[in-house]
Amino acid sequence: MNLRFELKRLMFVTLGTAIFVVGISFFIVPAALVPGGITGFATLTQYGFNQLGISINLGILVLLFNIPVIIIGIKGISKTFVYYSVYSIVLQSLLLGIFDQREMIFGNDILASSIFGGIAIGLGAAIALKSGSSLGGMDILSQYIALKFKLSVGHVSLFTNAIILTIALLVFEPQVALYTLLALAVANLLIDRLHTAYKRVRLDIVTPYGHQVKDALIANFIRGITIIDGVGAYTGASRNVLWMVTQTHEVYDIQKIVLAIDPDAFMTMTPIRHLSGKFNKVIMK
Repeated sequence: MNLRFELKRLMFVTLGTAIFVVGISFFIVPAALVPGGITGFATLTQYGFNQLGISINLGILVLLFNIPVIIIGIKGISKTFVYYSVYSIVLQSLLLGIFDQREMIFGNDILASSIFGGIAIGLGAAIALKSGSSLGGMDILSQYIALKFKLSVGHVSLFTNAIILTIALLVFEPQVALYTLLALAVANLLIDRLHTAYKRVRLDIVTPYGHQVKDALIANFIRGITIIDGVGAYTGASRNVLWMVTQTHEVYDIQKIVLAIDPDAFMTMTPIRHLSGKFNKVIMK
């Protein structure tokens, strides 16, 4: 069961990374726009070298920029989260290197390139995050800084992208910064709609093995669980209903643990918009 889940996670990380690279290589970079995060700094660095007459592959720069981030992540964040992110970084570097220096798909239509680039970037990042991993770069660094200094992950990412936009505004024409901002807004909106790292959800788990599931979940997550005794309406068999509130990035691993104990467990997930009381906000594992 664990092997099947890990292979599924690996598949989603691969898919998310590939879609992300399509957004960068086929839309953002050919339109002379600047991506967000570490890839954005790598793109600005590539531009600086190009101005000096030195050509450096974007994939190589992305890998080099991510090396210190990986080291920080391994020391400060769960290794499982970082290992999958490292795989994504290596795959990104390879694909970005292969698709470097492509022509614009939409001719001179920068608006279309920024929108479709933002969609691809946001979709790829959301798929990776939903699987309990990331695309590396600022995802790892933001997690570390948020954990270290008790800050919001969103605020850290916003500050980083603000730096990139400021540099783009100073170095390029104003429209480059404008369309870069549009691409980032589209990407972040899509990530928020499909997956937000700290969005809270309610899980209801119906299983005859409630206490075994409860023990396994408490051993792996800092979450309170309420157990309710129930009876199946059709079978009349006894069931336990486990009620808990958690974060969306934990759902994938919770499901893996539950199904390892009871492959026939019934689970539902409901978004939580308002919450009053103690709730532990946990950095991605």
